[in-house]
Amino acid sequence: MSLTALQSNAQNKTLLVDPTDSTWHHAAYGKNDEIGAANLISPELVLQSLKLVKKGKTVPLAVPVNKQLPAFRHRSFNLYNIQPGEQAGATLGPNKFTFNDELVNAWTCVGTQLNGIGHIGINNIYYNGNKAQDFVTVEGVKKLGIEKVPPLVTRAIVLDMTAYYGKDIVPGGTEFTVEAIQSVLKKQGITIKKGDIVLFNTGWLELIGNNNQQFLETEPGIGM
Repeated sequence: MSLTALQSNAQNKTLLVDPTDSTWHHAAYGKNDEIGAANLISPELVLQSLKLVKKGKTVPLAVPVNKQLPAFRHRSFNLYNIQPGEQAGATLGPNKFTFNDELVNAWTCVGTQLNGIGHIGINNIYYNGNKAQDFVTVEGVKKLGIEKVPPLVTRAIVLDMTAYYGKDIVPGGTEFTVEAIQSVLKKQGITIKKGDIVLFNTGWLELIGNNNQQFLETEPGIGM
């Protein structure tokens, strides 16, 4: 299920799913499951994935988070540097100890993020049939939280959707159909395997700082 597709079409009041359909309520991993497809990442798969490393090169997947980063609707990010007890240049103790500490007042859905499986529901019913009234509280969710997500060590593949559509930035609202994804896989000579993490290069991050308004509008993404 694509968060992008749900979010963008919810804004446009486009009905992609039947809110009365209960066939999706029950997971394939048991009635008490809280991690979904992460169940596929077994110790055996982790070992197989580690064998794929050839150069040891790392690639950052996050964007810098600050108050200039465009945030959707009501969301914001503010960081304050605090030096308790150091007013007017004061120091602490005989060794004149000083330090910087940070206080963050922010929404967690600003910038790069990994949402727990309890982030999105339909008609107040969430993954595996969990009803909001049973697990959602002001102080957090009692189930389906991000703390349930295990460390993810597996093979990742990148599908270049900019090349497929011939655009530096894939137009907002573009639906990645099964046919489109299969075409990109064939062109790149890749096969998706169970437990893979699939990343889509859409060029959308290039809008940050250049066209923040467009960045916050309907994104391209997987169809429903």
